[in-house]
Amino acid sequence: MRHYIKKKLLYLLFLAFVVRMIFSLLPAFEYDQNAFRFWSIRLAELGPAQFYSQQVFTDNPVGFLYILWAIGSIKTNFLSHLFFFQRNQHYDLLLKLPANIADLASAVLIYLMIKRKLNERWALLGFTLYAFNPAIIFESAIFGQYNGIAVFFLLLSAYSILVKRAPEITSCFVAIALTLKPQTIAFIPVIGILIILKTKPLQWFRSFFIFLATLLLIYFPFFPTNPLFGLFYVNQKAASLFNCTSCFAFNFWGIFGNWQNDLQTFFMIPYAYWGMIFLFVILIPILFFKPFSLKFEPPYFYLTAAITIMAFFMLLTRVHERYLFLFFPFLLLAAIMLKSKKLIILYIFMSGLYLLNVYIPYAYYNNHLKITNLPVNYLIDNFKIFSLISFLSFTLFFIFYINYVKHNQNT
Repeated sequence: MRHYIKKKLLYLLFLAFVVRMIFSLLPAFEYDQNAFRFWSIRLAELGPAQFYSQQVFTDNPVGFLYILWAIGSIKTNFLSHLFFFQRNQHYDLLLKLPANIADLASAVLIYLMIKRKLNERWALLGFTLYAFNPAIIFESAIFGQYNGIAVFFLLLSAYSILVKRAPEITSCFVAIALTLKPQTIAFIPVIGILIILKTKPLQWFRSFFIFLATLLLIYFPFFPTNPLFGLFYVNQKAASLFNCTSCFAFNFWGIFGNWQNDLQTFFMIPYAYWGMIFLFVILIPILFFKPFSLKFEPPYFYLTAAITIMAFFMLLTRVHERYLFLFFPFLLLAAIMLKSKKLIILYIFMSGLYLLNVYIPYAYYNNHLKITNLPVNYLIDNFKIFSLISFLSFTLFFIFYINYVKHNQNT
């Protein structure tokens, strides 16, 4: 039986890869893909130390640039017949490959984490629900985004501390994820508290030192004279690039409209600060109310991570639709390990809603595909309604989380 299940896993893994390669042939989100093409050749030609410039648009996290640097170098040295600056199906396929591989690696890691807690059948279900999730496939294989790579390192960090009891390795993986996608900062409060609870004070300081050293080491090739400056420069530029309340995101701010200015004030306080206040208030019961320790014990840890990431997405301003991607693997792990039908339904429902959300900018800006009016206009016209549905889902999930953990504190 075990041999059969492992063989089935390999078949599913191969099938998932083939499906992703087929969908990867579709056009990516052209606005970002043009930037990826340009950055890859810029890195291949100039190297990392000369990449960032005030004269050229280069506002992107450093970790992701290593991937583009590698792809650009492969193209330059081995695939010189491919061209950069307009859509090339084969080069775009290469650009999408790392995220697709990362998604499948995350699915395998989800399989292993569930198998350790339950059995292979449940683990296979977890693999399938992640590897064949249409929303996950759309983001990496069609849209062409790299959130899946950051997710893989977040899962590795959780595995390292919960299974291997290695906080130093955990902090290293979190730092890598943060250099790939700054929105992974939503995971830091949860993993930080877990490290404090599971390790001794000496390991806290050692883990923090390794976290900071990893960040500076990754930034060093791009800012060889002052990597600390580079760390602040890149993230400050990314945070100030847009001042929208909801940047196409179905969240609390989307209820009041899409792409509103978050520097507008309410009671003389900018919306951006209101978002931070809301988040701080909601994180107090999530992270610190009783039963405190249970929230950071597996499998409840995954539930805590999921609701925390969702809170960041729902309440902060300057949030893009893709930032919710980090939420799905942790919700899935909690749903399967707790054998909760309600959480599995939430996972499926939010996946469908997320798919609609990421489809909006994809269809809206890819005008050459002639899909702008079908059905993106309907989604935009009803953006506030979908945002309300999304926020109500978060509210119900929050209530469920508080009650569920409290109910199970003595079990």
